[in-house]
Amino acid sequence: MSSLEVRYSDAPPEPLNNRGFVLALLQAVLALVLGAALTITAYLVFSPILAEQRAEATREDARPWTFQGADLLARMGRGRETDTGGLQITELERGIDSRAIFSRRTRLNAEDYPFLEYTITGRHAGEHVYFIWRTAASPEEVHNLPLYWAGEGPAVAMPGKHPEWRGDIVEVGLDVYGDRRQSRATIESLALEPSSGLLMLRSIWADWTALRTWTQKSAHHLRGHLPRATMAPTVAVAIWAGAALLLLTGLRLLTPRVAPIGFVLTGLIAWVSLDLLWHHNLSRQLDETRTLFSRKTQHEKHLADREHVLYSYAQHLKKDVLPEPGVKIHLVHDSDLRGYRRLKMQYYLLPHNVFNFDRVPRAGALQPGDLILVLDTVPGLSYSAESGRLHWQSQSVPVTLLDDQAPGAVYRYGGDRGG
Repeated sequence: MSSLEVRYSDAPPEPLNNRGFVLALLQAVLALVLGAALTITAYLVFSPILAEQRAEATREDARPWTFQGADLLARMGRGRETDTGGLQITELERGIDSRAIFSRRTRLNAEDYPFLEYTITGRHAGEHVYFIWRTAASPEEVHNLPLYWAGEGPAVAMPGKHPEWRGDIVEVGLDVYGDRRQSRATIESLALEPSSGLLMLRSIWADWTALRTWTQKSAHHLRGHLPRATMAPTVAVAIWAGAALLLLTGLRLLTPRVAPIGFVLTGLIAWVSLDLLWHHNLSRQLDETRTLFSRKTQHEKHLADREHVLYSYAQHLKKDVLPEPGVKIHLVHDSDLRGYRRLKMQYYLLPHNVFNFDRVPRAGALQPGDLILVLDTVPGLSYSAESGRLHWQSQSVPVTLLDDQAPGAVYRYGGDRGG
């Protein structure tokens, strides 16, 4: 052997070419598919929610309770039966909110039916729909669960996690209100279903893809409305990617043909999948925003907004009730200092001088002629027309009622500070 000979124990790595990249991509996709299967299987096996549902069920042979839309009776508003047995909502009853309620009597045990599968066609995002029910234990109370808009086709909700979905259910139905927009919403069917892993997965997917109000956090967060035990999409994708990377690591230990780029592709595909879900929700929000506000004046935009009732009330006060700006208005509301409705009302009342800090009037800060605006219902605060006084706790002040149009009431303070 010549002194210039060099002996290699291993062949040098081959440069990454198109064939190597395609192989790495296939390995990443395979790892992600297997990772998804493992993640879903593990979740269904160890899900505390499914375990709780099965433990609470009183029957193992429970069969679905299915209602056609035409089985529901109109309690408010109107509807007509379709050729397929559905119920098309034709009229909402006018009030503070246009509204329709359809329900029917039933008799079932809530613990045996934790899932609701529903099909509502022709609905748009401006129509708010709630699943409602009464129980034998408190038949005078109506409980509700929001059914968020997720497009056409069947969807699944989980009333089983609502604290009031308990005991004997004696009536079920739907409560619909909001902007009609030439809607042809049709209730095709409702089905109360026993516990099922597939229904759990469908309810999670419906929650992930449902349209919800866009907030300042929406640009950085994907959050649902289901309990934490069902996992947010970011947590689910992180676990899915982690499982795929572990599988890819095991494969690399068995064979050197797994290129490092495969690990990068695995993480990238998982991240893009999460980003596509975010863009899907963003696209729906853009469509809804365009429908609500495109080519409208600022006044028309406020009337089209979801807080149109609050805006209309503020306009009524400014036009018909309040004097010229300058009079101090004590706004009280059952919320903390940063409560959304109280801050929104203060904004709508500008340029009026609004003192917006308390749940009840601050008697020591009242001056004769000051106004007290009570927004919504404040527990413990009441007005006596006989004595002409506003009462709370152990205090009361003389006032004159100026306006009591929902959702608030306006009083003028009369002069003393105690009673």
